[in-house]
Amino acid sequence: MKDKIDDLEKNMFPSDGTGLKPYEWMVRPTAQTQWIDDKGLFLWLAFFSSEIGAGLYFMSLFHEYRPGIILGWLITLILGGTIHVLYLGNPFRAWRMIMKPNTSELSRGVWIIGIFALLGFFQMTSQGGFNIVFNFIMGILCLLIISHGFVTMNVIRALPAWSSTMVLPLSLISGIWVGSQLLQMMFVMGGSGVLASGMEVWAKVFFLIYLICVLLYVWGTYHADKIAKESIVIQLKGKLSQIFYIGVGGVGLVIPALLILIMWEGNINGFLLFLRLIAVLVGDLALRYTIMKSAVYKPLF
Repeated sequence: MKDKIDDLEKNMFPSDGTGLKPYEWMVRPTAQTQWIDDKGLFLWLAFFSSEIGAGLYFMSLFHEYRPGIILGWLITLILGGTIHVLYLGNPFRAWRMIMKPNTSELSRGVWIIGIFALLGFFQMTSQGGFNIVFNFIMGILCLLIISHGFVTMNVIRALPAWSSTMVLPLSLISGIWVGSQLLQMMFVMGGSGVLASGMEVWAKVFFLIYLICVLLYVWGTYHADKIAKESIVIQLKGKLSQIFYIGVGGVGLVIPALLILIMWEGNINGFLLFLRLIAVLVGDLALRYTIMKSAVYKPLF
């Protein structure tokens, strides 16, 4: 224990005087690091993996497309679950968090994913798995998983950029938008060109809502309070500006918008859809990174 305390002191208060002063966190905004630096990067990737898997599953329900729900189920549980374990560190102690669903958002998330795993397996393997009641239940579970990452962040009131009212709508539409692009690409690869063309109408709608939610998040958080404004300034003018303008703006918004315009009449192209999918994935990853990285704590005074 003493060694850990000594290492913490060295990191926070190095001898050259460049570190955090003992009183700075009390009087000025300080960046959070636990959720995005070092092993915190696994949490960023885990939330993203769970989101895109659940988004693909959700969109596949509307078409009762079994390959889509299978791949969505696998991404959510295998990829997302494995990365979550890497973040948690010791899985033999991490099980304890399932014991507090009444007080812990992380615990509730584990229970939701567990129910999703069981019911999703039944739906994948059962011939009668697709019906309106079962689809409705699985759709609700998918939406809860999509929003789980940002919901967990949203309850931390000490980080105003995460408690913004637009965080939850943005998380939901981002999962649906990414999931729809994955499903559209699967239709193309599976030879279902008619279904892929039909989804292009929804691509326009989802992208427009996604764009509006991003803009409302930036505008609303900037005007929420001075601490939340600090996070947006970091994204737009600070050390994260290149990631935001290139990753979120250029790759995540401009490129998909141009490709939507190119295929506006519904004449889709497999290669252009693939480029759009990659741009959407990179853009959403960049957006989540900037939101998590730019969060700063409220000072005490």
